[in-house]
Amino acid sequence: MKLSDLTIESIKEFISGDNGLTPRLTGQKILKLFNTVGFKDVYKFDGGGMPNSLSRNEYVLEKLNEINGTKKIIKLIENVFDPRNFANDASKNIDKAVEKFSPLIQQDGYRLEGIDGQFKIIGADLPDEVEVEIHFEDIQTQIIEQIRNAKFSIWIAVAWFTDKVLMTELYNKQKEGVNIRLIVIDDEINEKYGFKYENIFETKRVKPNGKYKNIMHHKFCVIDVKTVIHGSYNWTNKARWNKETISIDNGREIAEKFASEFIEMIKQK
Repeated sequence: MKLSDLTIESIKEFISGDNGLTPRLTGQKILKLFNTVGFKDVYKFDGGGMPNSLSRNEYVLEKLNEINGTKKIIKLIENVFDPRNFANDASKNIDKAVEKFSPLIQQDGYRLEGIDGQFKIIGADLPDEVEVEIHFEDIQTQIIEQIRNAKFSIWIAVAWFTDKVLMTELYNKQKEGVNIRLIVIDDEINEKYGFKYENIFETKRVKPNGKYKNIMHHKFCVIDVKTVIHGSYNWTNKARWNKETISIDNGREIAEKFASEFIEMIKQK
């Protein structure tokens, strides 16, 4: 995200809060805010306060210029407009602040838009950012955490599913109204050691097909079409004791690709 010098100048008081639209930040809080995007500045009570004895707004302007053109400026702005920062100041209205702020960055091709209760920077040159976490240990625990974070949908395609703990977590999310869909292999393992999936969720059992009895061997889960869990790990009791790997990828574009594959499998007869 690259802003013009004029835009940087015009938004600095939204960061410090000196324009009366966003919560006013002390020098200490301004440093804390910028430290969330990688800076390590310290407020010196007995040595001039802000680094290099800058005023609060001079410091904001200097640091905005340093991170301009990087993803850090996106994160910083989104942190400023986090609704939690407005919650304790009844005199500040986040919608009004966004209304005044967004036209300033629109001159450079961006806007600040409310999405799922948060305000996000939207712009044509912003690639889909994918955050990846790789896990080799406590895999079941990692999956449970992602299931519990789901708000809207959980779509699972795994060859074998016999883990009662994960089944219970999914059942609990369905009771909260989350859409659960499942694809598994139609075989003896799931029949004998699995569950009556169809009695709980929308389920498709995929039969082995072709000359060599090829099986559906996927092991992925798409959550809210923004998070994907995938890797070697089947959702089975045995897998908990194997050497396994999962990747947790957070990114809309990659999640949509997995979701599209899931839908294609659902459509196949």
